[in-house]
Amino acid sequence: MSLSRLAKNKYLIGTFLLFFNLILISVQIPPGSHQSLLEKVFFAAFSPLQKAAVSTYNYLTQSWKNIVFLKKAQRENQELKKQIFFLYQERDLLLEQFRLRLAEQQLENNLQWLETSVLPARVIGLDTANYFRSLVIDRGSDDGVVKNLPVCDHLGRLLGKTTEPVSSHTAKVSLITSEDSGVAVLSATDRMPGILSGDGQGMCLIKYIMASSPGGIIGDEILTSGFDQIFPAGLKVGKIISVANEVGLFKKIKVEPYFNFKELTLVAILKNSPELKR
Repeated sequence: MSLSRLAKNKYLIGTFLLFFNLILISVQIPPGSHQSLLEKVFFAAFSPLQKAAVSTYNYLTQSWKNIVFLKKAQRENQELKKQIFFLYQERDLLLEQFRLRLAEQQLENNLQWLETSVLPARVIGLDTANYFRSLVIDRGSDDGVVKNLPVCDHLGRLLGKTTEPVSSHTAKVSLITSEDSGVAVLSATDRMPGILSGDGQGMCLIKYIMASSPGGIIGDEILTSGFDQIFPAGLKVGKIISVANEVGLFKKIKVEPYFNFKELTLVAILKNSPELKR
């Protein structure tokens, strides 16, 4: 037998004898006495492992609790975000209704000088082919709207008139900037009468003014005359921006309307009397 193997066997036998001796000593200690040496050895050997096992268990347990808590918090957070979204939507809707109500009240206050019943209406559409031609409002026959009612902006400046089709809840409005429009008008300064129609590009023209007539002053205000028996007299229409003598019998008088397309959110329908307060 080699020396190395013999040495290994000696160490192995020595270790076994030592361990066996410790067991015998432990057994010889009377009951009720303090812990045996073997118990102390085992306790000292396995105590760190026990602590590590307990710590690992506590860590895993706490981690699982944290995961469950985070999942619950995430679900609650999503639910709160959803509730906040709907609250914001409700708030915006209420603010819009409040704003529109204030605008309607302001419109009615602005048009108190009219001897007529004023019906506020919202613009809900424009002519897709040419938005200078017509628009659609959210009032119809159920609100008393019929064909050929004058329509003004929120300051009482002429927009046009209601025209067909008129449904129960909507109506079409033909604008004074349409080529098909026709409004009897007067100039404020020299009382020049004429018929105003649109050019389809956002401006208006006064027709049938003789080239020899002195009427037509740049900057003069144009008002409705009431001669067409559709639009009440005295409504503001626009102002003259150019006067030219064309080849032929008539002048070319261009008028810029007062109403602004960018502000066409709320309009006024004039339902009754064609007379104005003076």
